[in-house]
Amino acid sequence: MTTGTAIQLKRTALYAVHKAAGGRMVEFAGWEMPVEYSGIVAEHLAVRAAAGLFDVSHMGEIEVRGRESQALLQYVTSNDVSRLKDFQAQYTALIERQGSAVDDCVLHRFGEGHYLLCVNAANTEKDFAWIVRHNRFDAEVRDVSDLYSQLAIQGPRAASILARVTSPDPTSLAPYWFMRARCLGVEGLVARTGYTGEDGFEFYFPPEESERVWNCLLEAGKSEGIVPAGLGARNTLRLEAGYALYGHELDDSTTLLEANLGWISKLDKGEFLGREALLEEKREGLRKKLVGFEMLDRAIARDNYRVSVDGREVGRVTSGSPAPFLKKNIGLAYVPPEVAGAGREIEILIRGKRWRARQVPLPFYKRSKT
Repeated sequence: MTTGTAIQLKRTALYAVHKAAGGRMVEFAGWEMPVEYSGIVAEHLAVRAAAGLFDVSHMGEIEVRGRESQALLQYVTSNDVSRLKDFQAQYTALIERQGSAVDDCVLHRFGEGHYLLCVNAANTEKDFAWIVRHNRFDAEVRDVSDLYSQLAIQGPRAASILARVTSPDPTSLAPYWFMRARCLGVEGLVARTGYTGEDGFEFYFPPEESERVWNCLLEAGKSEGIVPAGLGARNTLRLEAGYALYGHELDDSTTLLEANLGWISKLDKGEFLGREALLEEKREGLRKKLVGFEMLDRAIARDNYRVSVDGREVGRVTSGSPAPFLKKNIGLAYVPPEVAGAGREIEILIRGKRWRARQVPLPFYKRSKT
């Protein structure tokens, strides 16, 4: 008789805090992470109305330094690194030769010859190896994930909460800019970035300070309604905002153009991995297109459900869920370009029955800037 070896899940520095707070822990990308505390819907609505605090320390960080670090990053990512100014961040993708994403990530520029990539937890080792494999430049690549805890404070009250305990005042940052700052006396990086569709910030800092920073941020925002939030709400929030999730909307068989990410595919910046494939795709046309839809019935579309038009199977749902703030059942799906279009109906196959849905413009939710 053979016995399987249990896989040892990784834990962030806040594991004990999550358990003590009643967080329901699940396996995610090789990590044991909180999926919810007070409930996914309650946490989702708190982020839309006030603020939520997320532990995203499972995310990976890759540092690129050296005289030709910009040249290396221009070659392996899809966006135009040369447009970045010091302490500016950029949404981009590490790209395959066929035009698909190795991963989507956020690139931070400290200055000439010094960059930091924040990558998805499940892809950290793969991303690091990919960059190293293509490093024909005078640049040093290091996986520095162990040097950082990362917290995301998201929601309309995030700025006012963080301003009370951070110096310099982070409210001066524009979206996708970052700075060195002291939050609760702890040195780190504060970036005006996030994955919820709300205003918000991400704080990168030494892991040994994690418990104090987490607890003090919750205390600082208590009067403004901040709540601890888990991966469940993070997922429903990003879906309402129409954001892609690697392994769902992005994978090695889907190009950036098919995923509606042409805006981070700067084909005029010069040679980079995937450029020729994307240029050819622009000439020849897309094989499939990512669309948003809302259910016309009470049924809920879930990931990987099949999509049909006039009884003919044409695609699949990549992400589907109830949208707590919008009070609708929504989803993302890949369909052929000829059936894509806002207002057009599709059918979702759920337990052997076809349920009607209507394609709608993305994003489903867009926050008010007032």
